[in-house]
Amino acid sequence: MQTRKIILGTSTWLTLLIGGALAVNSQFAASGRGASETVAGIAGWLAGAPQEYSAVSATHLLLASGDPVFLKTEDGRYRQVGRVRNNFAPPPVDSSKPVLPQIEAYTQKATVVLYDSAVDKAFPLGYQLEYHTTPTALDWVATTLITSERQQQIAEIIAKDWEQHREQVLLKLQPIVETGIGKCVEAIETELPTVLNAHRGDFGKLADRYQVEIIRNQIVPLVRTEILPIVQEEVRPLATELGKDLWNRVSLFSFTWRYLYDVSPLPEKNAVKLEFDRFMKEEVSPALESRSNEFVAVTERILGRISRNEKVRSVIRENLKKVATDKELQSIVWAIVQESVINNQTLRTTMRDYWASAEVQDAMTAATANFETTARAIGDTIFGSREGGVTPEFARVLRAQILMKDRRWFVIAPTPVTPALLPRPEVGGLVMVAATQPMPFPLEFEGAEQSPLSVYHSENGETRDSTPPASE
Repeated sequence: MQTRKIILGTSTWLTLLIGGALAVNSQFAASGRGASETVAGIAGWLAGAPQEYSAVSATHLLLASGDPVFLKTEDGRYRQVGRVRNNFAPPPVDSSKPVLPQIEAYTQKATVVLYDSAVDKAFPLGYQLEYHTTPTALDWVATTLITSERQQQIAEIIAKDWEQHREQVLLKLQPIVETGIGKCVEAIETELPTVLNAHRGDFGKLADRYQVEIIRNQIVPLVRTEILPIVQEEVRPLATELGKDLWNRVSLFSFTWRYLYDVSPLPEKNAVKLEFDRFMKEEVSPALESRSNEFVAVTERILGRISRNEKVRSVIRENLKKVATDKELQSIVWAIVQESVINNQTLRTTMRDYWASAEVQDAMTAATANFETTARAIGDTIFGSREGGVTPEFARVLRAQILMKDRRWFVIAPTPVTPALLPRPEVGGLVMVAATQPMPFPLEFEGAEQSPLSVYHSENGETRDSTPPASE
């Protein structure tokens, strides 16, 4: 009878151990951690008792009971090896209310519990606690959700959708855009003359100032000293040659007797004018036309020499810069733009009526009908899907922003060689320092990388889940 009990008991315990090992192995298989590693971790924790340390910081840190402590293993993964037991938060004002075990408080002193003896083995020369926090700003949310990998995926989705539906979208939107731009230009052109007329006095004052400051003081002297000599030098040979040609064509006798005829008491008085008109038409114009190529060449040489003249270029460059940075001119131009475009009530009414028309709405609906699938694909890429679950990035944001988890943690780091400006802990205590390099919360949200230590005994003897709220 006794033998049967022993056999039955042994079989029962073997069954429980094998079943437990298989359950643990299946639980951690997804993360690549076998049952042997998990059981070894639990056995190591059971063999050694948790150690409690007092920790101090030179600055105030926001802590709560249960904030986790992590250790980076040789394979680069993090596992939880401890937690904050007490942050010495002040008691509530109402003494009748119990003190919450996870109340947040700024403190320079805390009590830390370490479960794993591997910490001492990893840092035989001493270690400290690096304090990390998860940012709460919106830019952190954006950078967390839309990583570089997500940006690439979204760009590929948009590019693929655009490649498939580009012709359809352009066919629907091009007439709308063209008509809308035409209506905008028409509304601005209608308002612009009135606006310019209202600022005519401002332009007049500006022109008078430029007349004195730029044209009279700089441009006119420049023309006298630099431009006119160039023009004279280039034009003189052609003008001399043309003058000689015309002088040979002119008839002094013809002009003389017509002048005498005009000054005589005869009725007609325009003989000289008629002869001059004939001379211009029949002699001068053909002579000028025959030398048109020469005039073009002379003009090009003049403009080329003027543009290469360093003094001319310097004055023009200086005055263009002065005009471009003129506060008065900028104020006038901005006022014109504001009155003719921004505050143009006609433009607003025209565009509002046009974009609200049934024609535009039908075209927009038809053009964007295929974008719904793309928008859903982008949303699935950022947030996850019903079939695949939420993305790790979105889960991280939800936990930090909605569930208020994974906001604070410690990472064990070696004590620096020169611990300057660090507080002196008590004998056997630890130092808490704010981390200089940011890092994301080290554990996966499924808990696959979480320490297998699942329970601990509280001070009053209760058995609780040891997983702190930051790593649930």
